Amino acid sequence: MAEKTRISFFVDDVGAYTTGVPGKPRDEVCPVDASALKDFLDYVKDKQIACAISVIPGWAGALLTKPKNDHEQRFAEVLATIKDYPVDAHMEIMTHGALFDFSTMTFRSDRNEMEWLDDHNVSVQEYRDYFLNTIKVGRELGVCYSGLSTPGTHPDMNPNVWTALLDLAEAGEFPNYAVPVFATIEEGPETFSPRAMAKRDKFAVYDMPSGVWDHFASWRNSPDWMSVDHYLNPEGNGHLAAIIKAGSPMALFHAHWQGLNPQTGLGWKTFQDMIDRLIKIYGDRIIWQRPSEIAQQIGNDGKE
Repeated sequence: MAEKTRISFFVDDVGAYTTGVPGKPRDEVCPVDASALKDFLDYVKDKQIACAISVIPGWAGALLTKPKNDHEQRFAEVLATIKDYPVDAHMEIMTHGALFDFSTMTFRSDRNEMEWLDDHNVSVQEYRDYFLNTIKVGRELGVCYSGLSTPGTHPDMNPNVWTALLDLAEAGEFPNYAVPVFATIEEGPETFSPRAMAKRDKFAVYDMPSGVWDHFASWRNSPDWMSVDHYLNPEGNGHLAAIIKAGSPMALFHAHWQGLNPQTGLGWKTFQDMIDRLIKIYGDRIIWQRPSEIAQQIGNDGKE
């Protein structure tokens, strides 16, 4: 049993555009101002919490290394400041949609990244090249990727994905020798630790599942998916509370930019209320860390 539970969260689908905007058709792609991302990052820093967010260079068909308007340029500029916050930047991967042709820097129409991750015919080399090219595009944005959040959930992902990420860690393409991956959601178990999926010497790639479904309005940005009590109620019970009370080495949860962003997300206040309640009830039993720090400290070191 851990003396304190190391806690963090992932925010998926972060980009200059979003769907699920109130008053608009659910699938309509709408801009989210860079100030929303700045407000979120400042909140994380001010509250002294920590997390990982997806940085998707080709989200919604916009290539942020080649912004086509002032809106995209401002968003790219704020993304470059992530290093100043207690926030990891994760690949999700290049587009969260269509596979990308890096030779022409254009979007392909024949396949998508979600299916590609589960395709057991894809080689280690193909994954490695695609991830490396995404890492390089991230660097053009001033973003250093520390891990991977997969587009969609992938309980049966091609094992070559893990090997490709390990190869890149060994080559020094990630800032740490432990690489966290968010690929699954496993609400129900009460103890979690980083799971080594590929390891070589000190280098390792870890599966780090979320233990709680997203009830901060989710990717739907729906009021039907908003509940502080789902995480922990005023009496200190709930899915996240159960993980902490069990003395789990780590507790991770997740959110989506559609529901969480401070501009159009219906779940922003729910998220803030949950964080306040969590700190009030369990502040002395948790340690906030970025996923990369958790992987490094209780994954490779095995100290808990």
